[in-house]
Amino acid sequence: MTKINFVIVATLLASLALCNQYPIKNVVVLMMENRSYDHMLGWMKQGGEYGNPEVNGLTGNECNYKDPFLPFLGKVCISPDAPDNSLYDPSHSHESTTERIFGCKYSLNIKDKNIKNPCVNHASSEGDANMGGFVMAARQNKENGLQEMSAQLSSNVPIITTLANEYAQFDHYFCSYPGPTNPNRLFVHCGTCDGCLGNEQKAGQIKNKTLQEVLANNNLTWRYYYENDADDWFLYINYFNQNFNETLFPPMEQFYTDAANGNLPNYTFINPSESINPNYNNTKSFGLMNDQHPNHSVREGERLMKNVYEALRNGPLWNQTLFIITYDEHGGFYDHVSPPQNGVPNPDGKKNRNGFDFTRLGIRVPMLLISPWIEKGTLVKEPAPHQKPFETSQFEHSSIISSVLKIFGIDEYFSKRTEWAATFDDLLLKRTEPRTDCPTELAYIPPPTQQDIERLYNLPLKDRLVQKVQKICRQLRRNDENCGKNVKTYQDLNHFLTHEIQQYDY
Repeated sequence: MTKINFVIVATLLASLALCNQYPIKNVVVLMMENRSYDHMLGWMKQGGEYGNPEVNGLTGNECNYKDPFLPFLGKVCISPDAPDNSLYDPSHSHESTTERIFGCKYSLNIKDKNIKNPCVNHASSEGDANMGGFVMAARQNKENGLQEMSAQLSSNVPIITTLANEYAQFDHYFCSYPGPTNPNRLFVHCGTCDGCLGNEQKAGQIKNKTLQEVLANNNLTWRYYYENDADDWFLYINYFNQNFNETLFPPMEQFYTDAANGNLPNYTFINPSESINPNYNNTKSFGLMNDQHPNHSVREGERLMKNVYEALRNGPLWNQTLFIITYDEHGGFYDHVSPPQNGVPNPDGKKNRNGFDFTRLGIRVPMLLISPWIEKGTLVKEPAPHQKPFETSQFEHSSIISSVLKIFGIDEYFSKRTEWAATFDDLLLKRTEPRTDCPTELAYIPPPTQQDIERLYNLPLKDRLVQKVQKICRQLRRNDENCGKNVKTYQDLNHFLTHEIQQYDY
């Protein structure tokens, strides 16, 4: 790769940063779970009250063969009838994601490394990324890909679509890794996932430096707010594990207090909840899952976005705040845009145990920048030349690190990926004063009914939470083979956590 020489623009932006002319003193990042761009925002292209025909979204003609190798079996086409709660949790492992992108069948039996098929030669970046395998990769589900090929109508998600229209949305932003949750969250914090394959990390395992650590070393403050039970999303990072306390990791209720009192740190990261906590039933979240992970409620995630936005918008720090909403990965849902396959640098020279070398990005996800310094209706497509450190640079999760460093005037190397990632800090420099027309209140979200709550309480646990129970049992070093065996529903999980988590030694 040849570094692009934009001397004038680079010099201008650097001088602005050095002169501390960025208007932002507080950055707030909310990372939701497992939804692709097309699934959440793709129907905006159809227009309407919440639409934007300019986005690279859905036409309604996007289809996948049920089996790309047997096209006579027919197709499943994109539909606008995605339910509030998915019927199941689509597969989104690294293996399944590779199948979805390339329309191939994953195999660990590599006989010829010259084969270009990434399902066979896992380091290959030369496959046909036709986004044709979403239905085929759903073959383990009796719904046969109907869930994967569904998307939310814009009117069903008025919070995220309103924010997209009021501020800036990206329609060419990708997760860092073609795979599940933990690796992509690692890229947001560390600029690498340290050669991982999936969500197999153990407590304290990841020793890489974090953005929070670098900010602290530069006399800037940070907090990691989380709701209910989301601590297992970050305690595998050693820096977080070693600094885990209520001052740096306060509950979400504290966020609303801090926002109202103007007491937010320079950098805030928010984890939503992935399970139920009846003890929180008087809070803004109603104690329900609000991460939007399938098969959780999309509406409850919308409620969380609304609550966080309104707390920031109506707080005293609004005119110096940048609020970022994004999703960790696509969750198995269809997206029609091929992730970049060329020029993506391996962050640290490592490969995962299947041989993948981290030179391809994952599937496109929503990304919003919200601030009074962002022009209304900004639509960000592929990076502009002045946003690209290298010719092939793209917007992806490492862009959060590289952009936050620029906003705060910090020169720090994380990885080849953060060095390469396109930056978006320039979007905050287009105005000379903050907007005064930013909405103070978003659409009303009705509270959940008792029937909603009971249905969510009795949902069967998804694989990730089953693994969480097993991890807690292992950490307790119990010889009880029945530990966690009766934890089948979200209500069971809450009882288990209430009685066992006090003994969980990180």
